[in-house]
Amino acid sequence: MKKSILLIIQLICLILFNPILSKEPYPDASSTMIHFINTASSDSILIESNGHYGLIDTGNPYQYIKHEVEHVNIDESIGERNQWTSDPDASVQAVIDYLNYMKVKKLDFILGTHAHSDHIGGVPAIAYYFVDSNTKYYYREYRKTREDTTQIDWANYKYYLAAVNSMQKKSAQLFDLTNKHHEFDFGELHIEFLNTDIDPDELNLGENQNSIITLIHFRNTKILLAADMIAKDDQKIKDYIGKLDVLKLAHHGYSESSYDFLKTTKPDNVVILNDHIPFYCNQLLNYLKYSVKSKVYMTKNISKSSKSIPNSAIKLKLNINSAEYELINTGSEVEPDSTANGWSSWYDHWTYIKSGKTVKKWQKLKWKGGEDWFYFDADGLMLTGWQELEWSGGKNWFYFYPEDGNMAHDCCIEIDGKQYCFDENGCLIE
Repeated sequence: MKKSILLIIQLICLILFNPILSKEPYPDASSTMIHFINTASSDSILIESNGHYGLIDTGNPYQYIKHEVEHVNIDESIGERNQWTSDPDASVQAVIDYLNYMKVKKLDFILGTHAHSDHIGGVPAIAYYFVDSNTKYYYREYRKTREDTTQIDWANYKYYLAAVNSMQKKSAQLFDLTNKHHEFDFGELHIEFLNTDIDPDELNLGENQNSIITLIHFRNTKILLAADMIAKDDQKIKDYIGKLDVLKLAHHGYSESSYDFLKTTKPDNVVILNDHIPFYCNQLLNYLKYSVKSKVYMTKNISKSSKSIPNSAIKLKLNINSAEYELINTGSEVEPDSTANGWSSWYDHWTYIKSGKTVKKWQKLKWKGGEDWFYFDADGLMLTGWQELEWSGGKNWFYFYPEDGNMAHDCCIEIDGKQYCFDENGCLIE
């Protein structure tokens, strides 16, 4: 009997403390990984290399400001749990759970990309558990004159203060990156913080324009964490960044990234931190999937924290021996919505979606009540102006009005001070 009891105790100890059988992780001090944590429609990304950890954004706070409330008090105590969000696992608690699972004791650095609650709202809670005097906090200066009046009830300035104050209370080292290019080595990685300059237009374009983005180099592999960067900014840096292996898509996949940026960077893999994709994002998904040939993954398609903490992040594993990488725990690839139909704009471009796919070449479609001919290029983008196109076994010149893409036909019009005539099919009459 005693031997049986002893055997049971030994078996229990083996399960609890054996790194192979136990569900608890045993961190490998030589591992280098990037963990895209599932926090629903918010950002939090853990950077791990050689036993050191950094965090890019922290998800939503415990105490979340509803959009309709203008004057609120944001809790600036260091992460006390005063009020849950509508879903606790979609908040900073998911980040805390994952860091605890990874046995993170202290963070070497935190980057607050910009002053929106779904990016820095969780900083006070993270500071409470994972910050000390050796932690570096990177951010951009927040000037109250920069407030986007259309989003004043988000109280961006208060979130900014709550984050900075909580880091100061834990004696962290604060680094204002305003107008400063900053780069450093972090274990096996080389990290650059970009988009730190103050732009003259920032007073009108809101906080997303102020997103600090993170470019990570691992041997010949390049990873970009685009925060909520807008198209105006990705135009400035697309050539500097060049070809990407992995892209964390800007602004949760909400079609903020420009066509030119994606055409230049051509990411092999794209990660979206979100729990849904609106209709108007289908044209971007179509372009990534069918033109760029990217594999697209989304945190919605993996487990949430309460169900399985070890599986609550998409993981980018970087192999220090082979210099190769692999994405694991990705869930299924994201597909465009096959039920989506209709016109959709993508910054300076229009597309038309039928059964989830962007149409190509000649299309007769309704526009503002009427029906007319349009032409879409190989990427599904509507063409305007003069175009030489295949027609009836040969090539002809056509003109599509710049304001709406309608084809000129059966008419004579003045273009750039000169008169041109078109037949009933829209072909230029020489």
